[in-house]
Amino acid sequence: MMSDTSAGDGAKESIPGKEFKKLGYSLFIAISKDKQECLCSYVPRPQGSMMTRDDLNGYLAAAGVKGNFNEGALNTFAVNAAAGQAQRNVVVATGIPPVNGIDGWLSYTVQPAVAAQADGDDSAAIDLHQVQTFINVMPGDEIAHVTPPTPGSAGKSVTGETIPPLPGKPLALKIGKNITVEDDGERLVASAAGRVCVASGEISVEEEYVVSGDVNFRVGSIVFNGIVEVRGDVLDDFSVHATKGLRVTGNIGNCSIQSGGDISLCGMDGQGKGSIVCGGSIKAQFIHDCIVECAGDIIVEVELHNCIVRSLGRIIVNRGAIAGGSYTALGGIEAKKIGSMASVRTKLTVGVDYHDAEELERLMEELALNHKQSGEAGTLQEIEELRQKRAALTDRIMEIRSKVDERANPKVNVKGTLYDNSLLVVGMQNEEIKDPHDGPLSATENTIDSGLRYLSLTSLDVKAGDIEKAFILEYQKR
Repeated sequence: MMSDTSAGDGAKESIPGKEFKKLGYSLFIAISKDKQECLCSYVPRPQGSMMTRDDLNGYLAAAGVKGNFNEGALNTFAVNAAAGQAQRNVVVATGIPPVNGIDGWLSYTVQPAVAAQADGDDSAAIDLHQVQTFINVMPGDEIAHVTPPTPGSAGKSVTGETIPPLPGKPLALKIGKNITVEDDGERLVASAAGRVCVASGEISVEEEYVVSGDVNFRVGSIVFNGIVEVRGDVLDDFSVHATKGLRVTGNIGNCSIQSGGDISLCGMDGQGKGSIVCGGSIKAQFIHDCIVECAGDIIVEVELHNCIVRSLGRIIVNRGAIAGGSYTALGGIEAKKIGSMASVRTKLTVGVDYHDAEELERLMEELALNHKQSGEAGTLQEIEELRQKRAALTDRIMEIRSKVDERANPKVNVKGTLYDNSLLVVGMQNEEIKDPHDGPLSATENTIDSGLRYLSLTSLDVKAGDIEKAFILEYQKR
């Protein structure tokens, strides 16, 4: 006798199934709700024969159970049934569960610019200044791959039915600015320099990074392919490298500052170690005790003090002094005061590319050493080798000195006072200032009588070469 019913006393829960009744026993075969388990319960009776394994197989077939039988469990169930033992909810067969699909996901190709510490090395020193993990990109860089969702794989019930999987969901991602999509939506490529940002389900390349306060241990040093704006100070020992430009509302300490574009700041006290490398122009209120290298103009409002500054443009201090240190500017130098009342040593070199000036200094040192070695040479071969080297050094020195650069303006403008102990290197002329000179004045090279010319102040827009040409014409008329 067979009937459809629910698991009775002792069942895990009320599970629909089929009950088979015989004189000697009752067998209940239940299938779980997800159709992944077949459970058997057995109740012996006082009279009649017990169930055999063949009987059990027949009942399972009658109940529609078809797959993944647990032979060990079936054998044990049959043996216990033959021995007249009651059994409850024994799992004798299982299905194959479906494997749901995986949602689409984004896998990044580019890596963060800065790592906080070395992976897997507990003993490695951790630089707490390095906490940024920008994903920096340049135009054309592949940012990420979008992996489409997978369909999953079907399962099977204990009754042999196919159970369909839940397919993965497509990646819900909006494409924002400065990103192009290629290869049928599977490849994201940067169309501008900047950092990769994902916010509110949108991915974009942002060209500007704004720090609302100070650059400190909370923010960390910054390496960013774009423009950085700091609305506070940059504290000691932190660095900021921005490819397109940097704006700092506050002051900068002993730091490394670098930008491929313009830099503007309130002030910087580098304490003799801080540095600025700029691919554009620099604007500041003051710069103290720094090493500065700039491809464009350096415009300072108040003071340049005790710095080493090299510029391929002009150096201008509008209201204050250039005092202490060394300053080289291809396009000329202008300040209210040069040097100081305390006669602090100040060197100004104008009208030359600082790369050439540094090479000239090295070559002159080599030439001086060559002359010394020539006087000490003991053989004709040594003398000849030194002579050949001296000739090569002299040729290179003449080559550098004869270079013509349209940007060059060997001119120093002083609107107030040129103090003593200042050294002016103007074109081919050097002059040590022994006594203060009152301005306003312009100092240019005197190619007729050698030395420097001190003239009425003219703008740095007026080239020293043009002024000298006028003097040469006047001299030739005499």
